[in-house]
Amino acid sequence: MNAEERDPLLVAVKRMYEELDPPPAGLTERVLVALAVDDLDLEYELLTMVYRSQQLAGVRSGDDQKLVMEFTAVGITVMLRISPVDAGHRRIDGWVTRTADATGETAELTASLWQEQGTQTASVGTHGRFEFTGVPHGLTRLDLAGADSDSAFRTTLFEI
Repeated sequence: MNAEERDPLLVAVKRMYEELDPPPAGLTERVLVALAVDDLDLEYELLTMVYRSQQLAGVRSGDDQKLVMEFTAVGITVMLRISPVDAGHRRIDGWVTRTADATGETAELTASLWQEQGTQTASVGTHGRFEFTGVPHGLTRLDLAGADSDSAFRTTLFEI
């Protein structure tokens, strides 16, 4: 059974619109591009998060590794260096770079490290540096928040 046999009225309406008001050339492609660009910031952040490098620390064994992660979004880049403290804990040193506002100033930020066990906070220094010591293994997320709501930033979950 074809479409005309199933619903001849809808087929007639389709023909009418195709003749009287056809869609503009390239409309389908423009809609697909608009949908793809709609969430480009998140896609870019996820792609740059993949940048992870592991480096051996000095001449120690392979168990003593450092992990470097970089998260990027429009106007802000966060780099984290995760170093082992002991068998169950890590130290996270972080650096934030961001674009200044119209006055050339950057708002003060507070870094919050979320894990299932709880949340730790640290203030971000004037040069964008912050640190967390004694962080247990597990899924982790970093949030940056300022006094104004425009300076909020959140990473995706990552494993340390």
